[in-house]
Amino acid sequence: MLRILVFIFMSSIVFASTPTKIEGWNGNFDLGLNFTKNIESTLQVNNIFLLNYNKNASHFSINNNIAFISKTGEKELLNKGTQDFKYAFSKKKIDANFTFQHFYDISRLVKNRFTSGLGLSYRLYDIESKKLALGLSALREKEIHIEGEYKLQNRLSGNLDFMLKLNKNISISTTNNYQPNIETAGDFRWKTNLDFRIHLSPQFLLSLAATYNYDSVPAKNLPESDYQLINSVSYTF
Repeated sequence: MLRILVFIFMSSIVFASTPTKIEGWNGNFDLGLNFTKNIESTLQVNNIFLLNYNKNASHFSINNNIAFISKTGEKELLNKGTQDFKYAFSKKKIDANFTFQHFYDISRLVKNRFTSGLGLSYRLYDIESKKLALGLSALREKEIHIEGEYKLQNRLSGNLDFMLKLNKNISISTTNNYQPNIETAGDFRWKTNLDFRIHLSPQFLLSLAATYNYDSVPAKNLPESDYQLINSVSYTF
């Protein structure tokens, strides 16, 4: 338990990228289509709403990401979603973070997953055309399966986030998360997001995103990995 507390105060949370440093309120609204491949192919409609508030060294963000999924042979929608709250305090190139997240994914038999954590992240580059950040976090997680089974876990979460502007209208970014269970050897998760964005105007942009998920200990009869391809239109404010 002592090791867990030490890691909490020496690590960083990685569920969302550090909020943009624009003072006051800002955010974006995304609407997109998503193709997922694991056991079978599915088609889903995604909706993302992100709201940030920045004041001096403090940064707050609320993110709601939901998907309505239609799967061949299924009469009901297999919904999934993530809601998270994040607070970050910045000092030079270091961010101290607190995050609380709720996650559910019916297709992977996860009814609810509640996760909280604290930590630090370090920004190696933080300019308009290039950003690179490293972090390490400690997480406390409660997962409830569709069948009613639940488990409590303590995980670490290391991340590598990178963004590069190819020109004033085109950018590419990636986030990579590795989350081992510190109490069970061989139990870990890996997630990679790759996002290619084209700005059509100051407010509207097109996005092509790919997501890869790997879980070394998935729910029974499910594959260890899955991936998603998402096309979306985004409005920023």
